[in-house]
Amino acid sequence: MRHKKRLICLLLLLSIIFLFFGCSKSDAAVTSENADEITSEAASKETTRMGAKSILSETENSTIYNSKEQTPTSTESASRELTVHFIDVGQGDCTLITCGDDAMIIDAGDNNQGIKIQNYLQHEGISQLKYVVCTHPDADHIGGMDVILYKFDCETIFMTDEEKDTATYRDVIDTMENKRYKRTPPIVGETYQLGDAEFTIVAPSQMSGDSNSNSIALMLTHGENTFLFTGDAEEDEESDIVKSGLLSGVDVYKAGHHGSRSSSSEELLDAVTPKYAVISCGEGNKYGHPHAQTLNNFRTMGIQTFRTDEQGTIVAISNGKDITWNCGPSTSWIAGEPIGTLNEPESSETETVIEPITAEVAETQAAVDVPPITGEDIDAPGAVTYICNTNTGKFHYPACSSVDQMKEKNKLEVSLSRDEVIAQGYVPCKRCNP
Repeated sequence: MRHKKRLICLLLLLSIIFLFFGCSKSDAAVTSENADEITSEAASKETTRMGAKSILSETENSTIYNSKEQTPTSTESASRELTVHFIDVGQGDCTLITCGDDAMIIDAGDNNQGIKIQNYLQHEGISQLKYVVCTHPDADHIGGMDVILYKFDCETIFMTDEEKDTATYRDVIDTMENKRYKRTPPIVGETYQLGDAEFTIVAPSQMSGDSNSNSIALMLTHGENTFLFTGDAEEDEESDIVKSGLLSGVDVYKAGHHGSRSSSSEELLDAVTPKYAVISCGEGNKYGHPHAQTLNNFRTMGIQTFRTDEQGTIVAISNGKDITWNCGPSTSWIAGEPIGTLNEPESSETETVIEPITAEVAETQAAVDVPPITGEDIDAPGAVTYICNTNTGKFHYPACSSVDQMKEKNKLEVSLSRDEVIAQGYVPCKRCNP
């Protein structure tokens, strides 16, 4: 009986052991299967992560170009990048420049552009401006500046001492007084820091009666890249800039005076030999900007040209070595002038219109658009000797300093009365006031 009980106990013990090991093996099998699934899932996630990292790495090494009126974006840190926004403000000028945490603006378009520029700056995350440059007091350059000065905290505001008896100018001055801003006069040769970039004032070295030729001009440098901004500076002031010795070759030239023939002189272009030019003007503007002569000079020199009237807002990004753009250069080379053009007014606020010249006269002038003075006119009774510039359409006293800066091919000596020269379509020089 005792043996029988022991046998029963042994059998029960063996059953329990069997059940225990059987369950453990089953659990182990399930655990192994789960481990395989987890390992497979982890491997899949790692593959996805590595793929994403690879895509990100490729994106970091390239610039993504967006469509017209959009800014190029890059996943690479922009702390050392310089971005130059040539904002489309129609017939006017406005350039936003950012580098790191610093931002500056050059001009602010016409009176109806202030809110648009404000929205653009806010979209770019800008709340304050380290520098504000009012190149000169024409409405198409400072018209929207009162809005910018009021809406943004501005640290340094560059303005010349030139005053203008217009509502536009008074609006800017009133806003500065309300915000307790002080103007900083531009001093040629002075250099200022903008993030990792710096800019040097290169004009005006002297003031004249011509507002355009009193424009503040500056050269911006970021690493190996250089940008030149000249406002509406015309040939006389451009010559002063070249003679200052502050210029070197530039990569990007913001075309003076919206691409007018009175700016972008051969002397300036030969001195800076730009690779790119940007023209800011309005589509179908009444001044005929950009002029054919300017476009022909750019094309002859192989300067790749961008135009806000055709391409909208244009954005250039410098990494200190290379410059990338949000669009390709214009290929149209179409001037704003119709056949039989109008002589442009001196500024947007003092507009004068001259009757169109005939096709025959245009041909004899080789598209210079300044009426020729014939041999019968020269040495007329009671005449005074003047020097006419066939390129800019201005006339001067022979002793005027501007005459020494003219190219010989543009000089035309005449003996006429002042009224007769003006009747021929020329305008008096604001420097010598003939």
